[in-house]
Amino acid sequence: KNVIKDRIGMKIDEEDDNSQLWTPDSIFKKLIPDTFIHSRSLILSGLEDGLSLGGKKTSSKLEEGSGLAVALRAIPLEAVQKIIFGKSTMTVEEVLAVLEPDYCKCEGDWEGDDERKAEERREQEKFFEGDFKRYLREEASKNSDFLEEFVQFCTGSNYLPFVSPGDDKPFKITVEFNFTQPEPGCHPMAHTCVNTIRLPGTGIYWGNFDLLREKMKEALAQCSRFDFE
Repeated sequence: KNVIKDRIGMKIDEEDDNSQLWTPDSIFKKLIPDTFIHSRSLILSGLEDGLSLGGKKTSSKLEEGSGLAVALRAIPLEAVQKIIFGKSTMTVEEVLAVLEPDYCKCEGDWEGDDERKAEERREQEKFFEGDFKRYLREEASKNSDFLEEFVQFCTGSNYLPFVSPGDDKPFKITVEFNFTQPEPGCHPMAHTCVNTIRLPGTGIYWGNFDLLREKMKEALAQCSRFDFE
């Protein structure tokens, strides 16, 4: 039985005569997250407690006798495809939370003295906490697809992966400030294999918010050419 298709056109709240009806959009935004994704999180918690594929429960979170394979088979294929291949939702605060600055990187020996390097680091820190985060917030408020585009540019994927609470290797996107001479055009660069966005380590963008926005827009536009949708 396809519970997704069966819900379309039915009242969301069956006891409310004025209830809105289920639509494909509300099913994707409410039913799937509330029902299937929540159920999946219980399964993942069960895995942490030793549940095996096709095995019996070892956690009170799952019903007696239910195995992982049975639970997964209960999720309609259409829902699984939508979850896996559909665009995810994320907030700007969630994206900011996974950013990890890496200051004063240099491919080769640093040619300046320690005092100059310390000064450059202070400027990098100021830029990261100021204009860079401001850029992400402003663009996210104007374009609902921006955060997905930014994350895809940095990682190759347009979503933030699930990380179990207490994971000793949490997911991070590195914001690297590198003193190496930037490529012509001075665009940000991405290394998706290590989830990194590289920015010039010197003052190309310092105090020039419009230039940062322009170069990021051009870089993201190039990334979108490789979107598989």
